[in-house]
Amino acid sequence: MPDHLHHIATLFLLIALFISSCSVFETREAEEPEDGTGTPFIQPEQPSQVVENLINAVENMNVQNYHRLITEQGFLFEPSSDARNSDPELWSNWGYDEERDYFSNLSSSASGLSGHQLQLENESSSQDSDTEFQYEADYTVTFVHDRGSDVAPTVAEGHMILYMERSEDDLWEIVEWYDFSEGSNFTWSDFRSTFIQ
Repeated sequence: MPDHLHHIATLFLLIALFISSCSVFETREAEEPEDGTGTPFIQPEQPSQVVENLINAVENMNVQNYHRLITEQGFLFEPSSDARNSDPELWSNWGYDEERDYFSNLSSSASGLSGHQLQLENESSSQDSDTEFQYEADYTVTFVHDRGSDVAPTVAEGHMILYMERSEDDLWEIVEWYDFSEGSNFTWSDFRSTFIQ
């Protein structure tokens, strides 16, 4: 190939490469950040948003979002009386780590399954101060898991009371969680005791 044709071919190649590389600088549409599965976490600037995040975390079995609902420092869970009586040693030191571990194990057992749900009824609340809030409701929680009905059913019922506090970053979090059976044979406490291992 003559030199002048070689130079022209090289020039066309460089121009083509330059034009195709211009798309690198084009603005892309923003993407939602990924922090797990399903509904994104709502910054809990109000106590009601803590409850909304709890419902969403259960529905999507989103471990990260579930953990973000609960204070890491001094979290207290008080099980139903039947659950406590059946295994008092298990509950004597239940805190944030145990809460994290049971939900992580439950999520693993629910992987690839659907139908998880938290239904709340007879809700009531009171604001004790600018930094303290109490919420309570009757609950029906459904966790579809692979351990079989002989290990645990998929539905638990009971009554819960959540005490929330506003943290230093002005966001609300659960500091105390109380569970009551209200006559139910299987409560959320029982899900915790089953899936802690």
